[in-house]
Amino acid sequence: MEKIQGLENIDKVDEFIKLTEQALKNEEKYKIWNAGKSMYGIYGERDKGTYMVRPRFIESKITLDNLIFFLDLAEKYGDKRLHLTTRQDIQLHGNKKEDLVAILKELKANGFVTKATGGDAARAVIAPPTTGFEEEIINVAPYSKIVTEHILETGDFMFLPRKFKVAFSNKEENSLYVKIADVGFEAVEKDGIKGFRAFGGGSLGNSPKEAIILKDFIEHHDILYYVIAMRNLFNQHGDRKIRGKARLRFILIKLGDEEFLKLFNVYLDELYKKEKDKYKNIVLEKLKKYKNPYEVKAIKENKKEILIKSSNIVKGKIEGRYGYFIHLPKGDIDIKEGNKLVEFLKNLDYKIEMRLTSHQELFLANLKKEDIYILDKLSNKYSKKRFFSSISCIGSTICNPGILDTPPILEMILKYFKNKQRLASYLPKIQLSGCPNSCAAHQIAELGFQGKRKKDGAYFNVFIGGELKTKDVVTLNKSVGELKAETIPLFLEEMAKILKERKITYEIYSKQDDFIDLVKKFEGVI
Repeated sequence: MEKIQGLENIDKVDEFIKLTEQALKNEEKYKIWNAGKSMYGIYGERDKGTYMVRPRFIESKITLDNLIFFLDLAEKYGDKRLHLTTRQDIQLHGNKKEDLVAILKELKANGFVTKATGGDAARAVIAPPTTGFEEEIINVAPYSKIVTEHILETGDFMFLPRKFKVAFSNKEENSLYVKIADVGFEAVEKDGIKGFRAFGGGSLGNSPKEAIILKDFIEHHDILYYVIAMRNLFNQHGDRKIRGKARLRFILIKLGDEEFLKLFNVYLDELYKKEKDKYKNIVLEKLKKYKNPYEVKAIKENKKEILIKSSNIVKGKIEGRYGYFIHLPKGDIDIKEGNKLVEFLKNLDYKIEMRLTSHQELFLANLKKEDIYILDKLSNKYSKKRFFSSISCIGSTICNPGILDTPPILEMILKYFKNKQRLASYLPKIQLSGCPNSCAAHQIAELGFQGKRKKDGAYFNVFIGGELKTKDVVTLNKSVGELKAETIPLFLEEMAKILKERKITYEIYSKQDDFIDLVKKFEGVI
């Protein structure tokens, strides 16, 4: 997006709030505000006359006070729920235009801004929610924070050709999002020295592209050079005429891996030459101030380890401390359930930490064993079966470019299995995107669905087959057929029966020709 007259100071929080206030009273100011509001995470909701507001969460953290504050905002102004996203954000939905100024002011007063959370800007910098808590190569939370702070301190990461995404991983097992990012950093160790493997040029959506390796090993303090150099390349070579071809990946697709890497290194070398040790020193100075909140004294356990067998639970590197993933139906926390969680957290007499995840969940870390049992009972509503933690995008009733309204479709699928829990236990987590934009990340799902509309109703392309756990670059899922929306529960039920009868896992079955045969069998059914 090119800057237009009237948006010169939109990179400044106070100026945007002022512009929002003026937009309510002045038609000309409204036009200017409307052209740039998405870069401040404000989107009009289709046919509703209301707005979505998306604040930024540094390191994806949310405290108890934050949770209480956001639940209050949702009750006071919005549609009585918090919606968690795959980008480790919370969205506030159903807000009236006349309330936007008050919402923005309340957010700022509580330490939150919406700068660069949408539009043609650098989006949330994501990292594994378990970093710092589990065994890992590097705790990447402070690095995520440093990049985020740099983005917010300058206007250089706004008015880009399109969105720009950065990701970190603390070890190979958590590196998937790094390998589909515009810039990604995977924590690695080489010859006893810890640093990062740098990736770049990847993203999902229409014509997706896996990231390529920019450099196999960089020193940990060099991250800002890579982020800024890639931003400079993108800003100067991104397509500002054809929006559908504007993402960074299209430069990589056009040039090819080798030429893209050469071009990137030109920008990287220029930056090192111009700035010398400036960004290295910034990183090193900021790292000195960071303290790991998980470094608490170990609790000596005389009894056996925790007895609950659940994929929701993560054993921490500190003895006697655990993490817990709360799976949320459709990524939503309503006021009632949110208040239950608040009461649980208020009763704890020690510090825990909450983080938002890339799977529309909450992760609670540093819990004692006895409180894991309490939280597990409290979370009975959120089924422990992986299938019932399936996710969808926000849907076309809210999203303007959306094609299908996916939340009720997902609800229909899950409801079908409500009384078929045993069969559901054989099924993978599914991810439904309502259009090619891949907001539910169907191209990196265990089983992904991408929506489209035909004359006779809603259809989904079925996405599988990616190599998502490789040590180097990944291969994304591809479409292997299409199913009518109403057919999906029948298709899943048949698959669950096959898995049960053959006593094999979905991971094995999905790589067999039989899986594609099953998709073909249900094409055209109903």
